Amino acid sequence: MDKLQEIKFIFALMCEQLDAVAPQILPLFLALKEGKEIDLNTLSAIEISNLIKAFTLYHLLLNIIDERHRLSQVKNGAILTTITELKAQKYDNADIQSVLKKIRFYPVFTAHPTESLRRTFLESYHEMSDDLEAWFKFSDTQAKEHLKYRLNLLWNSHIVRSEKIEVLFELDNLLYFMESSILRSGASVLKEVQEALAELGDKEVLKKSPIRLGSWIGGDRDGNPYVTNAVMLEVMKRQHQTIIHQYLKHIDKLSRELSIAQEFVAPSQALLESLETEKEHLDSMAKKLFLQEPFRAKLTCMRQKLENRILALNLPQSALNENKLYMYANAKEFIKDIDMMIESLDERSSIYLKELKNLAILAGFHLMQLDFRQHRDVFWNALAEIFSHLGYVQGDLLLLPQSERTKILNTALDAPLLDLNTLYGKLSTQTQETILAFVNFKWAKDRISDNIIDSCIISMCQSANDLLCVLWFAKQSGLWRKGKKTRISISPLFETIGDLESAPAILRELCANPHYAEYLQSRKNYQEIMIGYSDSSKDGGIFASNYSLKQAIGNLIALEDELKIKFRLFHGRGGSVSRGGGALEDALLSSPTNSVAGFLKTTEQGEVISEKYLNPKKAESNFESALATLLKKSVYDKFKMKFEQGGVDFEPILQIISTESYKAYRKLVYETQGFIEYFKSATPIYFIQQLNIGSRPSKRKDTQNVEDLRAIPWVFAWTQNRAIIPAWYGLGSGLEAAFKECGEKEFLRQCYQGNLFFKTTIDNISQAFLKVDLDIAKRYNAFVENVELREKIWQMIEEEYHRTLEWLLYVRNEEHLLASEKLIQESILLRKPFLTSLSFFQLHLMRAYKEAHYAEQKERIAKQIVTTIVGIAQGIRNTG
Repeated sequence: MDKLQEIKFIFALMCEQLDAVAPQILPLFLALKEGKEIDLNTLSAIEISNLIKAFTLYHLLLNIIDERHRLSQVKNGAILTTITELKAQKYDNADIQSVLKKIRFYPVFTAHPTESLRRTFLESYHEMSDDLEAWFKFSDTQAKEHLKYRLNLLWNSHIVRSEKIEVLFELDNLLYFMESSILRSGASVLKEVQEALAELGDKEVLKKSPIRLGSWIGGDRDGNPYVTNAVMLEVMKRQHQTIIHQYLKHIDKLSRELSIAQEFVAPSQALLESLETEKEHLDSMAKKLFLQEPFRAKLTCMRQKLENRILALNLPQSALNENKLYMYANAKEFIKDIDMMIESLDERSSIYLKELKNLAILAGFHLMQLDFRQHRDVFWNALAEIFSHLGYVQGDLLLLPQSERTKILNTALDAPLLDLNTLYGKLSTQTQETILAFVNFKWAKDRISDNIIDSCIISMCQSANDLLCVLWFAKQSGLWRKGKKTRISISPLFETIGDLESAPAILRELCANPHYAEYLQSRKNYQEIMIGYSDSSKDGGIFASNYSLKQAIGNLIALEDELKIKFRLFHGRGGSVSRGGGALEDALLSSPTNSVAGFLKTTEQGEVISEKYLNPKKAESNFESALATLLKKSVYDKFKMKFEQGGVDFEPILQIISTESYKAYRKLVYETQGFIEYFKSATPIYFIQQLNIGSRPSKRKDTQNVEDLRAIPWVFAWTQNRAIIPAWYGLGSGLEAAFKECGEKEFLRQCYQGNLFFKTTIDNISQAFLKVDLDIAKRYNAFVENVELREKIWQMIEEEYHRTLEWLLYVRNEEHLLASEKLIQESILLRKPFLTSLSFFQLHLMRAYKEAHYAEQKERIAKQIVTTIVGIAQGIRNTG
């Protein structure tokens, strides 16, 4: 069945559902699908709600079809395919192998509030995807009936959460992804890496996972008052318990299957000796097994040692010291036991033990490595209070110049170790919370796993002192000791364009500081740096942001040789193009030379998690693709293959596009008086802030400054009104200025064909640009009461839109945008009639809300508006 037939099927399915539950709206649904206009004033509130739900559910089904066809074009074995490609390019096996053994892909799953769907809908999406697969492939009538059952349940469910989501609910959602998809897919890809290494002649068994799983849920405190020390500890414990329970399930299954008798398969001497040592911990039945079925006996021992880890988690340290529990000290011991059995079995009998081993290599006893993120001001406020109490400063530390702060920090870092317990009860609650965070950091590493938490990320980092401030807390809590391996990665987050430009000066100053130099030595001279994409885009527009990030990364890499350290870059990418989204593979290959060096750490946020990882096949494909591209990029960089063609220097033209697009964007967003008023009126930002899609507050404070707006709702709001200006505004002016400078249009087309960075950026913007609907966006202007302001800003948007469209078409050499990428173009355009209808509903309801006379009426309408927000988000496949 081709895609068009599948779309017809789901449309018929939706019509059948409507005919059964709301027959009165079926004719309206069909009319709107055909693009016919309906007087919305003649519809009742329930009819409008039903139509919104119908279009939202249809988009959900359409997304499944899209995903099916994208997956059908993905070939398995991306890593082996890449190796074949590299060999064809005359790279030696040994060189490819040396890179493959060291690459690390580190996706960090965050709780950023951009997933608009409830978990109920995500789980249904998962099941309906399987049902459609069974129906399309095998005409499975049971699957078809189950599909109708699920659709009917969703029809009778609220699209939007009625309650505010809590941090632990966010964790439960992520654990659902882990258990249903990510762990299985990740372990499967480890097997492919092992096979790829064998193909290259490396017979050594894989010991470290090329995939590291990370998380911000429970660790990201920046702007989220609901992430407390108690929550952080609970998150780490639940992660530990979750992965242990996964291992127990595997062991129970293996215990039922490995009924191998000793008389048929002789266990190794190591296995027999381990059982002899551990038999005192076995009950009488297990001891009998030991004599007859040694593999089952060993699995019984392993189960007990895993269960005891969970029991020990809440015991005080004194009890653990007195009563040496029979348990694994770490995941390495668990893997050693698995290896012991694998060595005693043939290839076929050990297949599922190897699966368990890969899972253990992937997830250890920590499941995901947590990052701790906090705003620089929180650290400084705590330190100012502590230093005043300890007598390091008279008055307010925060009022002193940076040079004086540095002196005081150096003095404090030279001082003998402080017992943090002596400070309790003598400081404010917030400062004690900050101290306790580091104490808990160490407790979790000691009691759960050294890998449970590592990075301490400093948001809005502006100076070298920000890192020295955190170094003081690390020293006092025992996470850093001079002359010993450190247990914490102190990581600055550079977010705005200005911060990125200041980064080299900050790092030079840090490396010159003797305390920080010692810290770096204890980390083998590796420094993690997080680069934010969201704020730089909000700061200067899409192209200037991308170009500034490229330049900043290039400058940092050039700094490595000077400072004799290695930077590990952590990319804070969002889901939308304007927040660093787009194809990860294209972004990797177009990144500056040596910026990856075998290591890629990147955030996976909100709806991106469900898009990439909800379907196990998609998750596996994503892991494969990331590792394959990381391998290719790292081999190219290490052995100096150039991507640019023809030897033409396109840098001056890129600089002009960046500078002029920045000016155009700033003129609209920052220099047009009344712009924030326009934004608040011409977008549904007020209603977006009422969506229960994340535990973090949707705004820092009520403000009249663009700088204080969070990047996610900023992008979300412009996406909803279909102008989507963060994804393209300023580019047309930049391209036009570049043409005037070089004097020939053709040079821009040559730049697109010859410069991978420019091509990737233009392609990403083009995909977002096709989702813009200026006719819809113009209708939101009616909510801006200041007529002069409304007309002035709309004229600027409209002129820049047409300028950008003209140049995109020229540069990409197309008559219609994305004509050369038919599948993507078709997917976007197919949704347009339904998106248009949802936008009309949203506009109609926003007008009704404005005209409503009393609170209860407004509340009812607001609930309907937020359902349109979810529907549009599903249709456009982007939120923030």
